[in-house]
Amino acid sequence: MKIVITGPRSVGKSTISQLVAKALKMKYISSDELGEKACKKYGGLDKAIKSGMINKMIKEKGYTSILNALKKENIVLDLSGGSISSRKFAEASQEIRKVASECALVFGLLPFPDEKKSVKLLFEREIQREHFKDSLKQKVLEETQKDFLKFPALFQEFCNFIVYTETNSPDTVANEIVNAVKEVKKEMKEHRTH
Repeated sequence: MKIVITGPRSVGKSTISQLVAKALKMKYISSDELGEKACKKYGGLDKAIKSGMINKMIKEKGYTSILNALKKENIVLDLSGGSISSRKFAEASQEIRKVASECALVFGLLPFPDEKKSVKLLFEREIQREHFKDSLKQKVLEETQKDFLKFPALFQEFCNFIVYTETNSPDTVANEIVNAVKEVKKEMKEHRTH
């Protein structure tokens, strides 16, 4: 079985994905780590993004490491939101979504059903990141909102499950996902016996 956990930045994907992988005794794979390795010659993922070299890498199908990860069995893939929602690289995002939806159980994480509450929570987390320490708060807020707005409609068509993290602990959210996976496995087993 393959599980994909995705969502906007700062929603808690990495922490929750690691907890799910541990609970289900599956291998954890981070698309950010795959991107970091793929961008090593450019100084890493962050530098590749800032310098624009990420454009060259994606045009040269540098995202194949994600597609290759999806060929593995017994994995939980922590899939960056940008990988599936890029407008600039829509073709790459479309291909990743297609492959993931064909071979994996996909969970989309959102903070709340309410847009304003979601953006507020994500913004509060984003401004704590080292990446944004020198940025203007208004600019970070605008970017957070712009990024978030891509997900609700996209998740309706792409994800098998949408999980609202709300004010729940990572353990609680991970348990919700683990229970959903166990239910799917049970249904698959029952379907095979009929």
